[in-house]
Amino acid sequence: MHEITEDQEALEVIAHLDERMNLEETNINGRSTFVIHQGYGSRHLFGIEKFVKAIQRGWKGGFIEKTARYSGRKTIHELYLGKKYYRLLNDWIERYSDQYRYSARVEVFYSVCKAMGLIGQQNFHFEEPGEIARADGARSMDAFNMLIAEISMRCESREFKEEERLRQFNTKRNEENVLAMEEEMFEAKGRWLVLSLTLRYKPKYRRWITPETMQQHRDRLFAARRFNKLMAGIRNYVWAIEQGHDTGLHLHVILFYSGEHNHDEFIAKQIGEYWVDVVTEGKGDYWNSNRAWLKKRYEKFGHGIGVGQIDWSDTKKREALRKNLVYLAKAEQYLMSWSVERIRTFDMGQVPKKLKSGRPRAELQQQESEVGESHQFIGGRKDEQPPC
Repeated sequence: MHEITEDQEALEVIAHLDERMNLEETNINGRSTFVIHQGYGSRHLFGIEKFVKAIQRGWKGGFIEKTARYSGRKTIHELYLGKKYYRLLNDWIERYSDQYRYSARVEVFYSVCKAMGLIGQQNFHFEEPGEIARADGARSMDAFNMLIAEISMRCESREFKEEERLRQFNTKRNEENVLAMEEEMFEAKGRWLVLSLTLRYKPKYRRWITPETMQQHRDRLFAARRFNKLMAGIRNYVWAIEQGHDTGLHLHVILFYSGEHNHDEFIAKQIGEYWVDVVTEGKGDYWNSNRAWLKKRYEKFGHGIGVGQIDWSDTKKREALRKNLVYLAKAEQYLMSWSVERIRTFDMGQVPKKLKSGRPRAELQQQESEVGESHQFIGGRKDEQPPC
């Protein structure tokens, strides 16, 4: 049961990462258009994870050749790994990108492929198992069996085990911290408006955006809480910096906004516009995950609605929110751009001291309702810049 849950979680983490990195809304010829980029469909990473995990569990070989006792006829028999994964190899190899650092298991797969010459200026193509693949007479099935053997050896190495241990440790720590923060927020106050946005850049500026630029814009965004009434409604946040092959660097944020408001789609839109007009001075773009049509999609195809107004006692919405937070915390375990490896790519804010006073939620809600009404959007002006 635990294994099924682990696999399902890995698939959902990759699916959420995929959506943030490769889906966007942009303006084409004056019309708002949804774009699905070429990189969309990272499920292959999940397939590679399962392939390497099966090898770690002891599955060996993809094909064997048997010779009949009397006729001497040779036949090729497909084993478990061959039947389940052989026909996926060419797609996996074609999807490799040296722009990313992958999970420990996926990294082993691609590292072995490169060492065997399967990935290079001209990628190797797996044909029918019995067909000759190389000048020395080696068949495609031989290359596959060798790939499995090499992966098995790498997974037994001390270096691999240590890297996997460190990644799991960091991911577990992120998960525990973000769930503890969510618990504290709802213990301190009974209702929050949860907003989810992907903050990125317009296509014509993406090539000039560095990780350091992204950091500066992230800091400017959250610093605005001190002087901008719209942004002051953000009481806590979780963020992750990611990079898509076509969409470039972007910042995904989950915001705990003052719960006295209930127009989450509108407020998320205003924050997105603030990112575009003020923080990035016209260079930015954004994806608003609080839109009504997306909520219907989350409810029908996902794990529930984890955005919008969420009460402390709303078990379903809180569980969906907690999954969103965990998936964001675990994303870098599966895919991370080398360009952002030198900077922190995931973090969260602190629970405000006023919320830690231990007073009943009802009292805190009454106090904040007096302030919350003033959190109207005034600003978004070009001349409203954060103080230096």
